[in-house]
Amino acid sequence: MFVMQCKKILNLSVKNLISFKGRSSRSEFIIKILCLMLLGSIINDVYGINKIYKINWLIVFLVGIYTLILLMYCVQIIPLIHRRLHDLNLSGWWQLMMIIPCGQLMMIGFIFFKGTEGRNKYGDPPEY
Repeated sequence: MFVMQCKKILNLSVKNLISFKGRSSRSEFIIKILCLMLLGSIINDVYGINKIYKINWLIVFLVGIYTLILLMYCVQIIPLIHRRLHDLNLSGWWQLMMIIPCGQLMMIGFIFFKGTEGRNKYGDPPEY
């Protein structure tokens, strides 16, 4: 059930890869962040394997692929946070709070807040 829900969320969120319009649910936000953390972990493991086995050509190839995937996810994070703030009926400019150290904690808290019920000024509620 959980795997099917994750697939549904990822499939529906593909259409909103770099869109700043609309809203994102908590589940979409959390699943994409977890995917980003998993990719970062894989890249870290590949670097660790390189230190042990010294397979330079394979490591360069794998790190290149994972770095491209990681960059694609990083490009998606800013619009994702923007849409998540829209779900809370806040402007996307609240992302600038991440520059301030205490603002980062506040942004982490926004992950767990429930979005506004029904339609708000940023659109209809997300389907997932």
